[in-house]
Amino acid sequence: MKKVLHKHQASKRCNLNHNSKLKMHNDFMIQIGIADTLRKKVSAMFDTKYLKINNLTERCKANGFASLCAVGDLMRLAVCVDYAQKYTLPFYEKKGIPLSVFYDTMADISVWCENNDNKGLKNYNWLKNHLKGELFKVGRLQYQFYKCDNLTFNYKKLPVSYGDNAVFVHIPQGEKLDFNACKASLVDSKEFFKQYFPDYKFNYFICESWLLYGSNGEFMSENSNIVKFQSLFNIAYSEKDDSQGIERIFGKRRLLVSQYPEDTTLRRQAKAYMQRGGKLGIGVGYIKKQY
Repeated sequence: MKKVLHKHQASKRCNLNHNSKLKMHNDFMIQIGIADTLRKKVSAMFDTKYLKINNLTERCKANGFASLCAVGDLMRLAVCVDYAQKYTLPFYEKKGIPLSVFYDTMADISVWCENNDNKGLKNYNWLKNHLKGELFKVGRLQYQFYKCDNLTFNYKKLPVSYGDNAVFVHIPQGEKLDFNACKASLVDSKEFFKQYFPDYKFNYFICESWLLYGSNGEFMSENSNIVKFQSLFNIAYSEKDDSQGIERIFGKRRLLVSQYPEDTTLRRQAKAYMQRGGKLGIGVGYIKKQY
């Protein structure tokens, strides 16, 4: 005989499920380092607007994250937290990827919240890579499945061709660029893809960054972490595009070079270099995958 729940019993079970979800989301935000004040705001939103959050999460799953374009920063964060628990975590569990990698990867959410003055999330278009299981943080560095489709790359100077599979290396902010940690990360990443994604065939790691700019050595010490980091890659070529360097070193562009701050060694060195007529840029490098 089918068991029938009384109305108050069904309501009690529903409340238990809801409270369990709230705790799960709250614990997740603590684990990835969301600031307390922001976490409390998001938890309150889960309590009062969960149906809307859930609907947006399902739309993101079905149609992509463009659904978040028209909502506020706080709602975007809530949806990303919900998505991570509903879909990203089960993906990791199915693959057998350690929880430590899951939390390390998702911690980038808190970094971008901090970049937005802990008002929520703007850069959901970047974090969709993390949530969809296409980018992973293994140790110090991040690694992303990458189809070589960047039309700005000079493929004549690279060992890959347009359309080839590769793994793109990203350098997340928030941690010291320790040479040994980066080197260990690159070694571990090879085993990571071999173990958890054996069907993804690629021959090279690719990186495009201001950190790989060939002229950095003109104003940085040879013992600096950035110059040491460069030594891990074969630098294919460099370009004098200073937008990324200005953003990463100074935060934003100033009208005059004299207006840039000098409160760190790197800022003083970069500013002096630009005052001498130098220009920051980006470099494209690669590492051949070898086991």
